[in-house]
Amino acid sequence: MRVGIIGAGLAGLAAARELVAHGHGVVVIEKSRGVGGRLASRRVEGAVVDHGAPIIETPRGSALDDLVRSLAQDDVVQLGPDAVAYRSGATRLAKLMADGIEVILGVRISALRATRSGLELAGEQGNAHGVVDAVIITAPAPQAADLLEHSPEAGHRVTVLRSAVYEPAVMILAGVRIDPPSSLEPFAANAPFARITAESAKGRAAVDGVVPIVARLTPGPSAKMLDAADADILDQLSPPLMTACGASGEPDWAQVKRWRYATLPTPLDARVVNPEGSRIVVCGDTIAAGGLADVHRSGIAAARSLIGGSSSS
Repeated sequence: MRVGIIGAGLAGLAAARELVAHGHGVVVIEKSRGVGGRLASRRVEGAVVDHGAPIIETPRGSALDDLVRSLAQDDVVQLGPDAVAYRSGATRLAKLMADGIEVILGVRISALRATRSGLELAGEQGNAHGVVDAVIITAPAPQAADLLEHSPEAGHRVTVLRSAVYEPAVMILAGVRIDPPSSLEPFAANAPFARITAESAKGRAAVDGVVPIVARLTPGPSAKMLDAADADILDQLSPPLMTACGASGEPDWAQVKRWRYATLPTPLDARVVNPEGSRIVVCGDTIAAGGLADVHRSGIAAARSLIGGSSSS
């Protein structure tokens, strides 16, 4: 069996590894220029910042904990009994997971067409990217609905997926001249900030005395500012962010990052989204109960549902 996986985030790569481990062929197709999804990190002014998941939760005994322990450890920073980070950024985990997996980057699949031999992966421009026996979709629910609507398995599942209501997140990445904190969240996060993370606590030294900070807004302000200009967001929120961090003046540098589909407070029922016998299976945070370990587990379950194995981990 050959399976096409839409999305190279944690769930998609978990599904790919599970399928390969059972002797099946996979191709992972990712619309972005790199792997990782919410395991997103970038380098700004010489500093590494995680602007997706602030930490990687690894509950003891979970499949994700087992995975992290089985991969290279040279870059891992233990943040507690059930959480880790990577010095070089959260994307490192995704890159380790993708090693040996066929991944195609920069391609957006817009339709799944039925052929005599399987499902054709059709791109936005109508180009075909191969024929597979089954498909796993890890995209957020609205995008998954669009794909299913243009597939042989369109129907009630599309309506269910379109019912999902996400909360967006606006993130401010900033370089602040303060003493490097020893803890991950040393600052009080009052509205409009939901969480302020000191990236230096992940084993990343300050660059020229500048500590990288990631501040995530609460859902309400995030929704209001989602489509605002970066300059307007920074003008309004840099002063309270500096005050929260105990710094004066302005940040040495600052950027804005947006997640339109950041969190789904009430995940959809997996049994409704993926009826028994489906050859197009949806996984990821659309159906995961919450947390990266559950997202990872959903990818494994999607793979096992296609190969006839148990959906438990």
